[in-house]
This record gives sequence, structure tokens and C-alpha cells, in this order.
Amino acid sequence: MQIIRRERRSPQIPTALEELLPLPLCEELRKCGAPAVEELRLYADRICTVTAEGKRYPLGFSFSREELGGLLKEMCRGSLYAYSRTICQGYLTLEGGIRVGVCGHAATEKGSVIGVSEITALILRIPHEIPLSVDELLLRLRAPDGHLHGLLLYAPPGVGKTTALRALARQISAPPYRVRTVVVDTREELAHTLKGRELELSVLLGYPRRLGIEIAFRTLGADLILCDEIGGSEDASAILAAAGCGVPLVATLHADSVEEALSRPAIARLHRAGVFSFYVGLERTASLPLRYTFTARQEADRLFRSGRNGT
Repeated sequence: MQIIRRERRSPQIPTALEELLPLPLCEELRKCGAPAVEELRLYADRICTVTAEGKRYPLGFSFSREELGGLLKEMCRGSLYAYSRTICQGYLTLEGGIRVGVCGHAATEKGSVIGVSEITALILRIPHEIPLSVDELLLRLRAPDGHLHGLLLYAPPGVGKTTALRALARQISAPPYRVRTVVVDTREELAHTLKGRELELSVLLGYPRRLGIEIAFRTLGADLILCDEIGGSEDASAILAAAGCGVPLVATLHADSVEEALSRPAIARLHRAGVFSFYVGLERTASLPLRYTFTARQEADRLFRSGRNGT
């Protein structure tokens, strides 16, 4: 029997995603020559674009609104209702941790979004492995006596905060450390590769961040909690409750600098309570995939007080 080998239409994206996308779009991806895709921006009545290694490439393809709405339905496996909760929050998560930002016409009731129609854009962020070491993070996270410190990782979107957090979770929960770690994966994009029988790791998938943090320290006996994209007042209240019980946290935040991070009311509240021992900036360059900049709490406090005084 002759075996026919089919060439992948677009090797730059995961197979599961390739099977969802129209053939002409996959061919455009292949022809543009972009390396492994980090972000795919699909528009109705506008040219789609792809981002790879920080560079954006235009694609000779666009969707109609009907086609883009149909693609969203396919992503939801034919049932928009099953994904309605997260779609109303602006996103859904596909297999493999691919996060899809959903842009359209919102129907609201009493200030809350109850439905989204007339889809005009789908923004796909595709997890990508960045060569990195988290040894420097481990040195700040775990003192020689085994005491654990809280860390806040900050950077603009797309730099690699989630990748660093994932790598840190894998190493701190594995031998020789074996720290009892709980990952609160609200958007179901953080923990999809955290596999291994040796990991002392529990994952709360899809839980609201506040509730997940509370469960982690109240009922799961966490020694360390990790979560992505904190920032709200409810997040801060849950984190303070965990810290009050002696459970440190490693989290990420969208920000360009320590000063910007500390200007957020929720982060300022956590800073005053001494939740984070180090603020860690992440930066990607062509020559150095990921670089860390550490600001100890004492120095951050000086910046915080300076910012409040307007100097």
C-alpha cells in the first residue's frame, strides 16, 4: 500500500489551529516566510497580520464578518453558549493554551456584558517556547534556608512573562525543591505543558483568580501560589489573605516599569503590605532572548514614596 505524506499547510502554527483556519490563510502564512507564530490578528474586512519574533507581517487575506463569526463558532466546537462566560469577558482559550481575544458588538445589561455578536476581530496569542533560564528567579524566590519570597514579574504583553512563570512552576515543584505549588490558571493558558509525575503541583483551571487563590491557601495547603495577570482589587484582597497566612505568591503584571506597576492602586496596596520581596522586569532582545532586572522591595519603596510625592 502506498503511503501518501501530506505537507502541512502552515508549519508555523500548531496542527490543531491549522485545522481550524481556512486553507488560503494557511497558505498565506506559509508564503510570508514568518518563523514560529506568536500572534495572529484576524480581522473582518481588513488585512490579517501575523507576528513572529517581534516582527509583524501583513497577509494577503481578510475575512467577512460572517466568515469570522463562523470561525469563532468552530473554535467553540459549534456551541457559543458553552464558551459564553469567557467570551463576554473578551476571550476564549483553545487547546494547547492558545488564547483568543474576541472583539465585537456587546449586548449589555445593568453594566455587564451578556452577549457578543458581529465579530470584527479575533486576536490569537500562541504559546511559544523562549530559550530561558529561571535560575536567577529561583535565587530570589528561595532563600538558602528554604524561606520563600513573593515575586512580581512585569513586562509589556508578548515578552515572555507567562513562559517564565510556567518554567518557574515546573522547576520549583520538581526535585530537589519539591515545593508544594498551586497554579491558579484562570484563562487556561498557563499550565497546559506542566506535566510530569515528579511535580509537587496542583492546578486550578478556569477558577476566578480571587477564588482560586483562596482555595489554594485555605484548602490545598499551598506553600507557594503562582498566577498570571493580577491587577484588580479583588485579586489584591485574596493575595493579602494568602500572605496573612504565610503563603507567598509569584504573579505577573502588564507594565513597562516598576514605577508604572506601583502606580496601580491594587499593586500599591500589596506593596505597602510587603507582599513582594522583588519586582522583576523582563526584556527580550535579538541577542538575548530574556533578561531579568531585579528591584528589591527597599529600592521599590523609595521609588514608590518618590512617586507619591510627585518628585
